Amino acid sequence: MSLLKAYVKLTRYNCFYRIQIDMKIGIDARFYGEAGPGRYVKNIIEHLEKLDKENTYYIYLRKKGYSKYTTSNKNFIKILADVPWYSWYEQIVFLWYVLKSGLDLLYVPHFNIPVLYPFHIVTAIPDIIMHTYSTEKGTTLPKPYFKFKKLVYRVVLTWALIKSKFVIVPSNDVKDDMLKHYPYLNDSKFILAYEGVDPVFALDESSTVDLTKFGIYEKYLLYISSMYEHKNVKRLIDAYDKLVNNYGYKGQLVLIGKKDKFSDDIQSYVESRNLKSKVIMPGHIRYVEDHELNFIRNNADLYVFPSLKEGFSLTPLEAQYVGLPCVISDIPCHREVFGESVQYFDPLSVDDMAAKIYEVLVDNNKWSRLRELGYAQVKKYDWLKTAEITLNVFRDVLQGK
Repeated sequence: MSLLKAYVKLTRYNCFYRIQIDMKIGIDARFYGEAGPGRYVKNIIEHLEKLDKENTYYIYLRKKGYSKYTTSNKNFIKILADVPWYSWYEQIVFLWYVLKSGLDLLYVPHFNIPVLYPFHIVTAIPDIIMHTYSTEKGTTLPKPYFKFKKLVYRVVLTWALIKSKFVIVPSNDVKDDMLKHYPYLNDSKFILAYEGVDPVFALDESSTVDLTKFGIYEKYLLYISSMYEHKNVKRLIDAYDKLVNNYGYKGQLVLIGKKDKFSDDIQSYVESRNLKSKVIMPGHIRYVEDHELNFIRNNADLYVFPSLKEGFSLTPLEAQYVGLPCVISDIPCHREVFGESVQYFDPLSVDDMAAKIYEVLVDNNKWSRLRELGYAQVKKYDWLKTAEITLNVFRDVLQGK
């Protein structure tokens, strides 16, 4: 009997060991090479390559990402899957790509899972801001079709949350939002994994950029992100106007983001306030390369971020990474991620926003203190730690936990 028990124990151990080292993991990396979720995907893959030399990874990429991604780990295999995201096509063709790979686990670092995929899925969902703030103003779609797509978004997201074995979130604030909207989900489904700063944002000291080609001629305040409604950019412009007229600030305001209908609306607002020469939008001139972005960030007076809602808020952290003090909105996500390392303002008050920006601009001691606090704060966040948590989640799923 003891020999039989020993045999069973050994068999179980071998099965466990095989599962642990022979996983076939697929990663939906179709955003690779893009901003936002693309940077998340890039850093997760790069750090998983460093951590995991045993399991096999299938990295699904669109053409742009396929040309940019070069693996440093022989177990990471590139697969060209040029399937548009947020499309009906991905629900059929991308599903076919992953099914034919015979995966043990599919990892989707977003909510747009192939809904008919029948096997293990882990997702990493950055936020559910679209539940609160619509993008309808910026759509080129007919309104009835936009509303239909919004309904589809909610259905896919809901199914992703239900179907996923675990959902990786970048802050407790995001988890709280999800449990508020989906109270029937178990708290244990959500795994907290803070993000980090991409090393690409380290400044090459030998690199210089002629800022005048973007229309930047003076010192300036800096904002980097999209121009969606919840980003609160119009109030920032109003606060800047007050800063110039009431406080005597002589610099410009630089708003960097992609050109789309939202940024077109902001450009129109700038023109309506007669601020076209003072509020600069380099993204309307052309795409701003990473090395140019680094130089612009390193030469700003302050980083200002007035957003009403965020999942993690990476751009202020990127500013802290290079020693740029931050003046940002007082919202739960920011309090969680940045603690006391920034100056906060009420994002609904133009007066408070202008006053707090001016306070840091004129107080050299406060500016220097925020700079040092920022350097210390950014060290708390590391993509390697994010990847470690993610890999442990993969192992837990495959071990049936």
